[in-house]
Amino acid sequence: MQPTLDRKRRPWQRYLAEFIGTFGIVFAAGSAAITNGMSNGAVTLLGQAFASGLMVAIMIYALGPVSAAHFNPAVTLAFATARRFSWKHVPAYLVAQIAGALFASLLHQVMFGRAIALQANFGANASSLTLPATFGYEVVLTFFLMFIIAAVATDKRVASPIPALAIGFTVVTCITFGGIASGASMNPARSLGPALFAGGAALAALPVYLVAPVVGAILGALCNELLRDGATHSQSAPADLV
Repeated sequence: MQPTLDRKRRPWQRYLAEFIGTFGIVFAAGSAAITNGMSNGAVTLLGQAFASGLMVAIMIYALGPVSAAHFNPAVTLAFATARRFSWKHVPAYLVAQIAGALFASLLHQVMFGRAIALQANFGANASSLTLPATFGYEVVLTFFLMFIIAAVATDKRVASPIPALAIGFTVVTCITFGGIASGASMNPARSLGPALFAGGAALAALPVYLVAPVVGAILGALCNELLRDGATHSQSAPADLV
């Protein structure tokens, strides 16, 4: 019997993976924030940081081979800007990520009830800084995140178990020291879903969380390209999606 050849991954499978991954990340982050409010702070900021970061790592392990695990519009746009991802797939990736985020917040409303979810603003990001400072802080945080993502995801020398852990713990670190300061979004989809359902102040602050992560991610990706030691060890993200 002839061996069965692997079927090439189809674009819709990658888009579905982006939906599921983003859904998981926003659902974990929002649930941690809502249950933290329900328990009078028992989850803690560190608990919320680990909930988000470990879910990122888990989803990268599960879906990285399918879509390269962007799960973040800022990451997708940064990879495309750095020419590590095809622009023709960007719209579908963004739609899938946004849909996943909205579905997560919808489930929060259905499962917790609007009144309880609203007490934590559905997990929407909030800042203790001025608007310009919040913008700058989110740029810096997302720069760190994207710089690490680009470094571990587009270098063939990085062993396969490493990216998920490196990226997940970068998220944990950034939320731990930046969560109270700026909200530590680093992901426009993660901010969009909760803010649209919460409305009010969360919705008013949303433009910062949509724009700043994109700026930071593009800077992080381009900086990584400046430091790259040639094309020998480089790869796209994902390498076969052209």
